[in-house]
Amino acid sequence: MVDYSIDIKDEGVAYEQAVKMPSASDSAIAIAGVAKLGDGVFKTLDALDAAKRRSAPTDSMIKRAAFGELSQEINSTKGLSPLNKRAGINAAIIKYTNAGFEVGQAEKDLAKMAGVDIDYIGFDPAQAAIDGALKLINDNPAHITLAAQQLNAAEKDYTQADLLNLAIRNVQKTEAATLYIANSQVVDQAEFQSQFVPQAETLLSNLEAQIMAGLSIEMQAGKNIMPENVMELEVGLTQLRSFITSRIPPNLPEGTSRPLLDQLDVLKTQLDNLKNYDQNVIDTKVANYMRQNTEVAIEMIRKEVDNPILANALLSGKFDATTMVEGQITQLTKAMNDLEAKDMEYIDLFTYNPNVLGNTKADPDQPNVDISVIDNSTDKLHDPDEVEKATDMSLVKRKDVLFFTSLSSINLVEPKNMNVAEHRDNFLQGIGHASVVIAKSPEIFKTDTLNNIFNENMFKKLSVLDQIDPNQAAIARARLGDALVRQLQLVNTAVSGSDTSSYFKVTGLGQIEYDLDKRIDTGQIRMDRQVGDMVKMYANKRYNGDITAMIADRGRKLETLERSQIEDLGFKFQTAYADYRKVLKNSDKKKYYIKNLRRLGVLTGSLEQSLIQEVEVGESSSNGSLQNPWVIEWTGKRETDLKIMASIGSGEHYFDSAGAVRVKK
Repeated sequence: MVDYSIDIKDEGVAYEQAVKMPSASDSAIAIAGVAKLGDGVFKTLDALDAAKRRSAPTDSMIKRAAFGELSQEINSTKGLSPLNKRAGINAAIIKYTNAGFEVGQAEKDLAKMAGVDIDYIGFDPAQAAIDGALKLINDNPAHITLAAQQLNAAEKDYTQADLLNLAIRNVQKTEAATLYIANSQVVDQAEFQSQFVPQAETLLSNLEAQIMAGLSIEMQAGKNIMPENVMELEVGLTQLRSFITSRIPPNLPEGTSRPLLDQLDVLKTQLDNLKNYDQNVIDTKVANYMRQNTEVAIEMIRKEVDNPILANALLSGKFDATTMVEGQITQLTKAMNDLEAKDMEYIDLFTYNPNVLGNTKADPDQPNVDISVIDNSTDKLHDPDEVEKATDMSLVKRKDVLFFTSLSSINLVEPKNMNVAEHRDNFLQGIGHASVVIAKSPEIFKTDTLNNIFNENMFKKLSVLDQIDPNQAAIARARLGDALVRQLQLVNTAVSGSDTSSYFKVTGLGQIEYDLDKRIDTGQIRMDRQVGDMVKMYANKRYNGDITAMIADRGRKLETLERSQIEDLGFKFQTAYADYRKVLKNSDKKKYYIKNLRRLGVLTGSLEQSLIQEVEVGESSSNGSLQNPWVIEWTGKRETDLKIMASIGSGEHYFDSAGAVRVKK
C-alpha cells in the first residue's frame, strides 16, 4: 500500500499553538501611521471646502445681484406707456419674489422712482384697521367703558376678549361713518335720509356716549369734575357740528336736515347745562341724569315725538336729580327701542299745549280747572284719544310706557323742583300718561311695576303741588285714584273667582267662617258625615266650639289620638289650613291699593273693614276639671260616641248627653 502522508515536521502542530499578538510598539506605529494619513486627507478636504466657500457668493452678494437685476428691469420700463410700465414692473416684482426675496421699502422706493406705487404689497388692511382701532382705544379708555356698558346690557357673561373685540368694532364703525361723511356726494333727499343721516347719527351717538363715559371714568377715578371743565368737551362738539354741516348739500328741501341739527342742539344744550350747573362738583347722580335726559331727547327727535312738555323738562338746566335714575339707563334704552312715537306722547285734557317744535317753550299758563265738575272716571279724566290708545296697548308695551314715564317725568327731579314750571308740567303730564295706561289695563300689574309710580318721591311732589296749584294737584290725585280703583277691581274679580272654590265664607266685615257641611258634601273627595261629628266634637272640647279657630291653629291643641281619629276619616288639617291662608293672601292683595288710595286722600274706611282679619285662637274654657268639665257634643251614634269617650282621660270630668257632669273611671 502506498503511503501518501507528508512529513511537515514542527509545522504540523503549529496551528495548535497560541496566536502571536502584535507588540504594543508595533500597534502604536500602525495607528500613528493611519492617523497621519487621515489627517492629511481631511486637511486636504477642509482646504478644498474652504476654498470653495471663499469662491462662492455670499447671501448679501446674491441679494445685491438680485436687487441690481430688479433695478435694471424697472429702469428698462422708462419711456413705456403707463399700462406697459406697470405690467413690466409687476413682472419684475413677481420674478423677484419667486426667487425667494421679499419686497421691502427699498424695492417699493425703486418702483416709485419709476412712477409706479407698489406700497400695497405686503399690506394687510384688516390688521392695519385693528391696529388703528387699538391705538384709539389706548388713547381713550372711554371706548372700553362704552363696550362694557353694551355687554352688561345684554346681561350675559363675557370675557376680556369679547370686551376688546366689541370696542374695536365700535371704533371701526365710527371711523367708517367719518370716512363716509368726509367723502359723501349726496345728491338728493332720499340718499341723505337713508345714507347720510344714519352715519351722522352714529357720530353723534358716539360723541354723546364718549362725553358721558369720560365723565364717569373721571369720577370713578376719584377726580372731581368741575363745571368749567365741560368747556373742553365743547371743542369736540363744535368740530363735529362743523364737520357734519359742511357736508350737508345745500339743495335739500327746507327742513330736511332739521332733525339732525336738532340732535346737535340737544348735545349743545346739555353741555351748557353742565357748564352752568350751580353746584361746585358734578357728581355721578348729575352725570347719569344728564346722560339719561340726552338719550331720551335725541330718541324723541329721531322718532319725531311730539311732546314739548317733556322736551322742555329734559333740557332744563334747573334741576335737582333724583337717585331713582341711577343705573336705569340700560333698561330705559331697551324700553325706548320698543316704543313708537305715539307711545311717548300724551295729550292732556286739562293742560293741553299746542304743537311746539324744537326749543320753543310751551305756554306755562295752565287753564283754571274747576275740580267740582270733574267726574272721577277714566273717560272723564283723560282725552278720548288717549283712552283709546291706552285701551289697545299690549301688556309688554304698557310696562315699557310706565317705566319710560316714571323715569322721564314722574321721578325725574326732586320734589322741590315742582317750583320750576317745566318740571311741574312734565310731572303732571307723566301722572296723566301713567294713570290712563294703568286704568285701561285688563291685567293686574305687579306691585314692583306700580312702585315706579306710587312711591315716596311722587307723594311728596303731590304735597308740594297742593300748595302751588291745588286744582292740578286734585286732578293728579283723581287720576291716580282712578288707576288704583281699576286695578283693585281686577284684583277683586280674580280673588272672588279664587274664593269661590274655598270652603270659607264671609259672615261679616272682615269675618270668615269655615263651612264644614260644604266641605263634606261638595269636596272632590267625599267624606262620611261621621267626620263632621268628630270635627265638631273636638272643636267643642278644645276650641270652645270654634271650628274656624281650630283650622287656623292647625288643630295643634288636639291630642295625637284625637287628631288621628279625624284625619283617618279623610279630613286633613294641613289642607284646610292652606285654604285659610289662601283666603288671607287674597285679601292682603287689596292692602296695597287701599294704602295708596288712602295716601291720595280717598276715604277707604269701608274698604279697610272688608279686609279679612286673621282668626284669633283663644284659650279653651274647658280643661276636664270639675270646675271646667269637657263640653261634649254627643252624636247619639254609638261608634262615634265611643271614640269621643276614648279621648277623655281617666279622672277627667265631662258633660254627658243629659247635661250632668260625670267623671271617667
